[in-house]
Amino acid sequence: MKKIISLSLVLSAALLLAACSEDLDPLAPGSTDGKYSLGVKALVPLAVGNTWTYSVVLYTQAGVERMRYTYTLAVLDTITADTSLVPLVPPQTNRKHLKREALVWYLLEGEMGARMCWQVDSVENLRVRSANDARFFEQTAFNFRAMLGDATVKRYVGGDTIVWASGDRIVSGADSVRSTLVSKGVDTLRTTLGSAPYFTYRQSYALRTDYTDYYFKPGFGIFLIEKFERTAGGTMVRVRRDELTSYYFK
Repeated sequence: MKKIISLSLVLSAALLLAACSEDLDPLAPGSTDGKYSLGVKALVPLAVGNTWTYSVVLYTQAGVERMRYTYTLAVLDTITADTSLVPLVPPQTNRKHLKREALVWYLLEGEMGARMCWQVDSVENLRVRSANDARFFEQTAFNFRAMLGDATVKRYVGGDTIVWASGDRIVSGADSVRSTLVSKGVDTLRTTLGSAPYFTYRQSYALRTDYTDYYFKPGFGIFLIEKFERTAGGTMVRVRRDELTSYYFK
């Protein structure tokens, strides 16, 4: 996945309808029977006009705070992938397998104007890709039905260069990325917007030692992101924290 996506990777979910007579909470005992309704406790409320604002704190590898700033992630539009540009991936020999629902994505803009495409193809799955249709299959999925320790298959990503709002310039080479479910249904971490059951996914790489933890809160999406790097002495330290401070859902 493009690193800019992982850094700006910030999502939410629609609120549970008050009149609903059925418990559709993804963490409820009966949630594994498939009785979900997209838009009711869905993973991400991808409606044009929705926004999420995050407060970022950057730290040195010694753990000293060095900068604070905010950014907003916004859903700009819906777009449809151009099938003529989507590459054929073996064993596929034609593009007939590309169904219409798989081609419709939401265009989002985040930190420093970075743009990416997000899609929820079920209540459990989120896919993120670059806006370039030629990289259609370079996506990462967060799977809400995964068992603890389950990891997505590693997916190749090309080299990338990004600039954070702090002015930091990050250059990454070609690599392979995957996500792993490390915590499920825990309710101990409080943030500006309160506390609720959440899942934690870790995004790691084949060739890099850094990793990023994403905290998903059903009903809000990603409400916290923490990035860790390895020091010269071999210790993993937190170097960035993005916390959801406000949101607007249409």
